[in-house]
Amino acid sequence: MAGLRPEGMSYSRYTAVMGILFAAAAVLNVLDSVFSAFLPAGIRIGLSNIVIMTAMLSMGLPSAFLLTVLKVLLVLVTRGFTAGMMSLCGSLAAFAVTALLFGKTKASYILVSVLGAVCHSFGQLAAAALMMKTASVFAYGTLLTVSSVIAGVCTGTAMKIIMPNIIRIIPTKGKVHIQEERYE
Repeated sequence: MAGLRPEGMSYSRYTAVMGILFAAAAVLNVLDSVFSAFLPAGIRIGLSNIVIMTAMLSMGLPSAFLLTVLKVLLVLVTRGFTAGMMSLCGSLAAFAVTALLFGKTKASYILVSVLGAVCHSFGQLAAAALMMKTASVFAYGTLLTVSSVIAGVCTGTAMKIIMPNIIRIIPTKGKVHIQEERYE
């Protein structure tokens, strides 16, 4: 686990923080399910992605990737194979774009969140197209793009609000850095 832990963070603190982050992601995933009952089919806010982005910035990419995999496994176990595969494809697409934008640009939390949400939706559509063996699912792309932009603005705004507090709770050292101009 030494490769996963941010430099200067003890094993016990790392385990505790990751446990808290995973619990938060699980709770937000359940809350997301409650909200999705009031939204058109297939649309979710993506609240647990706040935790993944927080982990990416405060704990580093390896830890954020571990949380992403655990979140996908949670979906697989609680909602079944199809939801698990959709979650896997969407999460990997969103993770890649989010990691790239946070690592190579000074893009705002809101922009990163919106682009991550859009990529998540298109990753899910790609999974659906493969599973259903039809490209017709991409007709749903326009609605998913609009809902992804709205959800991304919401989760990005939440990031902007919570990151100054996260920095105080999870002091980071070494390879992990948080660009303060993202939330000013």
